[in-house]
Amino acid sequence: MKKLYVTHKTSYSFEAGPLSGLQQIKKTPYSDSSQMVLNWSLSLKGAKEEFSFIDSFNNNVHLIRIEPRTKCLVIECEGHVEVTDNFGIRGYETSTIPLWVWTEQTNITKPGSNIRKMVKGLSLKDNISDFHKLMELINRSLDFEKNITDVKTTAEAAVKSGYGVCQDFTNIFIACCRLHGLPARYVSGFLLLENNQVQEAMHAWAEVFVEGLGWVGFDTANNVSPDDRYIRVALGRDYADAAPIKGLTRGVQNECLSVSIMISEQ
Repeated sequence: MKKLYVTHKTSYSFEAGPLSGLQQIKKTPYSDSSQMVLNWSLSLKGAKEEFSFIDSFNNNVHLIRIEPRTKCLVIECEGHVEVTDNFGIRGYETSTIPLWVWTEQTNITKPGSNIRKMVKGLSLKDNISDFHKLMELINRSLDFEKNITDVKTTAEAAVKSGYGVCQDFTNIFIACCRLHGLPARYVSGFLLLENNQVQEAMHAWAEVFVEGLGWVGFDTANNVSPDDRYIRVALGRDYADAAPIKGLTRGVQNECLSVSIMISEQ
């Protein structure tokens, strides 16, 4: 078990502040069978929280309203979380979401000829070794490269380009599982890196439902199963459901964004 301390700061600066804006924040982890949130806080500058709620995927959501004409918006969170290493196995869970929901492709995960060609001949059944083979195949097929893809890049486009970041590796894994009729979902969260490196974005990995085990995680970008360095924050069908920040602004000019994430073991 590890006790991890997280600080996550997102800052926007505007040459001309927004006339109005609403943002949906998903940066608050929750306690479950593999992690315990000891404390967590969310602070805002240039915005006010309207309300918070639990969405249909059981994610913690905060809805904030940006103050009109603010030149600086800062969203900062921090807290301690204890994480247990379950070798990537989350097991069965009580949920109102039927498994078939996780078998439906989205616009992001919908496979094309490149994904179908990549997994041709690969068997995916309820055998854990099959998913490790898939993870290794995707990890070999793409190079990790920033600033080539973005949050709207499809799994098919990422395979075609041969480059991507963690969300692309994750979307591809999900697309391949769903292509075989298997429930798979997207997870966003935090990852403790060596030497307490400053990170510019949250991490992402996939979970697939395996008969006899329940939900099992796979971090395709790093070719490992999640352990006690991983903090789960939000999940969904793809990135859009679990995005840390999503919303609308009106009247913004020359927006500049910076993100800083620090994770350390206490």
